[in-house]
Amino acid sequence: MAVNLHVHFGKQDDPERFARYYAETHAPIGRAIPGLRSFEYGRALSNLDGSPTDIFWIATLTFDDLDAMQAALTSAEGQATTSDMTNFVTGSMTVTVSEVL
Repeated sequence: MAVNLHVHFGKQDDPERFARYYAETHAPIGRAIPGLRSFEYGRALSNLDGSPTDIFWIATLTFDDLDAMQAALTSAEGQATTSDMTNFVTGSMTVTVSEVL
């Protein structure tokens, strides 16, 4: 069963710097993670009812299964991606894993 790794980033000190760094530097590092089936990211716009959200940015990484995700995250590329977070994340971050049905 495929799984998604969802990363929700809260408000950041410098949103434009975050977005630029993510797209130009972090995403290329993340795309090198072995076993990655898909990788999507972008700015959170609003809650469904149109109200402001506490989330600034969302990334979703898809893997074949939990074992593939664990192997990917412990790989050199996965570790490089994780280590890079300290270079641009200045707000909160929540990571959730979900099954894909």
